[in-house]
Amino acid sequence: MRLGRYPFRGGIDRYIESRKGSWNTKTTKKEERRKLEQIGKELEALKAQGRISTTDPRHLTRSDVQEYMVELRKVDPSFQNKQIGRLKRYMAFYKNHVIEEMKNEGFRMPKTPRKPIRALSEDELYAVFGCLDELKRWPGSVARGLMALSFATGRRPSELRLAHMEDLNLRKRTFFVRYPKGEGNWASPEEVGIIREDMVPLIERYVRERAAHLQKKKAANAIALFPNTLSTNGFYSANRFNQIKHKVEVLSGVDFKLKDFRSTLTTITINGDMSRVIGMSVQLGHMDPNTTLKSYNRIERSVARKRLKDVWRESPIMVSKTPSIENRFEMTGYG
Repeated sequence: MRLGRYPFRGGIDRYIESRKGSWNTKTTKKEERRKLEQIGKELEALKAQGRISTTDPRHLTRSDVQEYMVELRKVDPSFQNKQIGRLKRYMAFYKNHVIEEMKNEGFRMPKTPRKPIRALSEDELYAVFGCLDELKRWPGSVARGLMALSFATGRRPSELRLAHMEDLNLRKRTFFVRYPKGEGNWASPEEVGIIREDMVPLIERYVRERAAHLQKKKAANAIALFPNTLSTNGFYSANRFNQIKHKVEVLSGVDFKLKDFRSTLTTITINGDMSRVIGMSVQLGHMDPNTTLKSYNRIERSVARKRLKDVWRESPIMVSKTPSIENRFEMTGYG
């Protein structure tokens, strides 16, 4: 079998085709291809430097894999773990089980650390939603609709990005999740509630602005809830969604990820009342309420430090100020 001048990238099409049916959305296929091509380019750079012997997935050696892992140390451990797993599956497709053998021999692989799940504070939420009117034209409309629906439903960015207009029912205050994460494996399309009534005016405004935009573009039949009239499939890419989100970050001064609305809604809704965990589990699309509970506990840990920072105000220690200190730190009186 000939894989061409660049054998690692040359074998990707065959591998992607072999996975047909196990990946349930076009976005998964596209993402997998992009990440494999990234690995291929990195291997080609290592070969050009004389650090590995080949880029052919059939003939990569233990030494080649180790050299790639050294290069990967420059990035986040969780990304290292995902890329090594992706490389292992790809090589195994071509009957090369070097990485599996390394694991069986006890070779230490990158571990994915459990990161705290971030929830936006009340001040951060006010900053984000307070700046949305400053965003103009169609990207501003998308930002308003996207932020509001994310916070109102707690659903994943991909589930909103791939939604159809008919999936949104403002009269019933529901949202139909057409393409849930794990679709076909452990999840099925489902209807969830729009549980933040305060977000409804923003969503209604987005619907009006969407209609006006499509009329202007002569694309009234667009099916996407967030239609991209410049795209061949009519939907936004994940990257474009993030670009729009970045505009909000710049204006609000708050760095966040779209999925932070999911964790923020969770912690605000449960707010210590464990009886709400099961309902929130359904809302988020978790199969097991324990997943929601674990997520909630991790969120609580991530905000614990913020809560502790102002506890000192409950029992302040009065420290006499010296002139020199007072001149330097007017707010606290000491450094």
